[in-house]
Parts: sequence; C-alpha cells; structure tokens
Amino acid sequence: MLEARNLRKEFGELRATDDVSLQFGKTEGEMVFIVGPNGAGKTTLINLLTGLLEPDRGSVVIHSEENGTSVEDEITDMAPEDRVKTGLVRSFQIVHVFEEMTVRENVRTAALSRYDRTLSMRSLDDGHEDVEQTIDDLLVQFRLEDIEHEVAETLPHGDRKLLDVAMSFALDPQYLLLDEPTSGVATQEKEYVIETIVEASEAEGVTTVTIEHDMDLVKEYADRLVVLHEGSVFREGEPELLETDSELRRVLLGVDE
Repeated sequence: MLEARNLRKEFGELRATDDVSLQFGKTEGEMVFIVGPNGAGKTTLINLLTGLLEPDRGSVVIHSEENGTSVEDEITDMAPEDRVKTGLVRSFQIVHVFEEMTVRENVRTAALSRYDRTLSMRSLDDGHEDVEQTIDDLLVQFRLEDIEHEVAETLPHGDRKLLDVAMSFALDPQYLLLDEPTSGVATQEKEYVIETIVEASEAEGVTTVTIEHDMDLVKEYADRLVVLHEGSVFREGEPELLETDSELRRVLLGVDE
C-alpha cells in the first residue's frame, strides 16, 4: 500500500497541499481517481508522491509484506528514479515518448531499463528474449501491436497517450500514477484510452491513481474517488458521491441545488 501522511507543500503564501493523508492500494489493482477544481493540489500531490517535489512537512510510505510481516518503508527522501525501483511509476500530462523512434523501440527502451540492460553493437540476441516477450505482451495489452513499426511522432494523440502509459508499464509498476491520461484526446477516444489502461491494470494487479477531469469517465471506472479542494481532501468515497453529494457538486461542478 502507498500512503501519504500529512503532506504539506507551500509555494510562497500558497499552500498547495494542506496536510493531505491518503492511502492507495488497500486492495490489489485498486482504481483511484483524483478530481477537483483547478488549483486544488492534484498534480502537486502526485509530484510529492513520486519525488518530483519535496514536502515541507509529512511523509510518503510504502507498506509491504515480508515473510508474513508487515513492513513500512519511508521513501520521502528517495530520488524519483529510486522510487521506480520500489514499484512507484508515473506518467505526465504531456506525453513523453521518443518521437523519432517506432512504437516498439519506445517500449523496448523502457523495458531494457526495467531489466537494467542496454542494447550493444550486437543488437538483440538470445539474452534479450525475455525483453522482447515483455514488449510483445505490452503491445497487445495496450492495443498497439498493429502499429508497432509506426514512428511515434506520426501517431494520433490517443495512441501516443497509450504508448506513454505502455512505457510506464514496461517498468513493472506496483503503483502507477497518471496525470490526466485523456488530456488532449478527442472525446470519442477518451473511453478507449481509459478502458485500455483499466484492463491492463486489472490484468497485472497494478494500483492506479489517476487525475481526471471527465466526470463521466470517473463515474464509469473509479473504484474510489478522492476530491481535493484548496489543497485538502474534501471528500473520499464511492464515485456515486458525484451524483448524491450536493456540496461536492457545488465545489466540483459549480452546481447549486
């Protein structure tokens, strides 16, 4: 389980996160969606969890089981690249792919990092069979197998998003934090993108924490909803809260009832 404990981050007089305490992955493969108005602290929270920002107060903890014993590892001071090795991986709102490489080459680059390998002058040999099998599996999971030889910069935005997340999956995450994976994706493609991510996460038992603004997608796919407002946790619970909680609807949607 991934836990935020009283995380606080200030930028001058702005308190972007105000003693936020949350737990993610209480059950394997949990789908948590984080929502809130602009400036609520959503991306700041993700940046604190993944080490891109240091908290002014509070801690980040990963819980695990070792020989039947519960173990807590505090990772607050751990570098982002080292957090990846603990299973904590993220993708950004802006797609990060190698534009001039093919889909398969992009996924291969991430997979080689996972296996702590690089390509040599001999290119791929028998020692890379496990890497290539991982790539094959990921291309199928993310519905990219038919375009694996296409260059990334030529892809439509929805496929670029899926490629970006597939590269994150290649790092073998236990927790995957996604910052607006449908941002910039055409309306008719959004459900396809989220559904693909959800299916891959469920298949691998990956806990996902997703910032999302499309409430229809949140209601459809969330196991649990976290609402941030002015840097604090405003609500936490079932996605049905979006329909039943009038105060939440006012804060989030500007709806007075």
